[in-house]
Amino acid sequence: MSTRTELLKLLSENTGIYLSGQKIGESLGVSRNAVWKAMQQLREEGYQIESRSRVGYRLKAKSNMLSYDAIAGNLRYPCELKIFDSVDSTNNVAKDLRPSDKPVLVIANKQTAGRGRLGRTFASPSGTGLYMSVSLKPDFDLDKSLYVTMAAAVAVCRAVETVAGIRPKIKWVNDVFHNGKKVCGILTEAQSNFETGKIDTLVIGIGVNCFPGSFPEELREIAGSLSSRRNSFSRGRLSAEIYNEMMTILSDLQSRTFLREYRSRCFILGKDIFIHPNLNDTSIRARAIDIDENGGLVVEYMEGRKARQIETLTTGEVSVRLEP
Repeated sequence: MSTRTELLKLLSENTGIYLSGQKIGESLGVSRNAVWKAMQQLREEGYQIESRSRVGYRLKAKSNMLSYDAIAGNLRYPCELKIFDSVDSTNNVAKDLRPSDKPVLVIANKQTAGRGRLGRTFASPSGTGLYMSVSLKPDFDLDKSLYVTMAAAVAVCRAVETVAGIRPKIKWVNDVFHNGKKVCGILTEAQSNFETGKIDTLVIGIGVNCFPGSFPEELREIAGSLSSRRNSFSRGRLSAEIYNEMMTILSDLQSRTFLREYRSRCFILGKDIFIHPNLNDTSIRARAIDIDENGGLVVEYMEGRKARQIETLTTGEVSVRLEP
């Protein structure tokens, strides 16, 4: 465990209480200089740490931490709640914590190996994002898995409106956008029983860029954040509201009533897009027409051998980007 992680744990266990640099160093078995460096790192990540000369350091009670108290009190549905400072991937953790009579909710402040669709990496900087996964035992068939990803996107949008006061939009099938940039990605993974056609365990991973963070150079023009100000809303409350909205929709998934809201939030409908059928740089220009009742994207091809033909695309076959 890193000095930063141990320091955060020590401060959070003594929230509001001043601890001297010497006492912290002795507790962690490190030098005061190492304590100072770790303290600076936490501050850069957005943690509100106060210091007083000859008194010490303390974590303010209102710090935007992902703590049990900040999350559990806002949950309206039962779950087994697991909170971590850092994990490789919340989906990986959720897969190991198989649900029993209630879902497992895994939340982390940072991911070291976050994953997106099609094996892509998902940048997960510490202190500025929310990374969560829900593991549950669904009561629907494998062919309804596309609905789950779409339902999760709607749940994120509803929760963001409630907590952050903005109205995000959806790019088919699983990305949430704000101000023209991606602020959330969703990865749904299922472990199925092919004999029964049922899903044994479903893991829904959600990564949200809450506040400005440090993204790799290649993502800075693509990735955005919900707010331009750090700690402008509670990440803990947002995680709880996402879970609440997701459970509400999944409890009535078969009715597909959420699809109307999904369509209204899907900003590519009626616009020219590029489809990448082989998931590479080869693209075909088309127009996004509608979302059908099965969650597929209805498009009309504008070029190539399928020009003027209408087709319905399903998840996993294409990637979509708006025409510049």
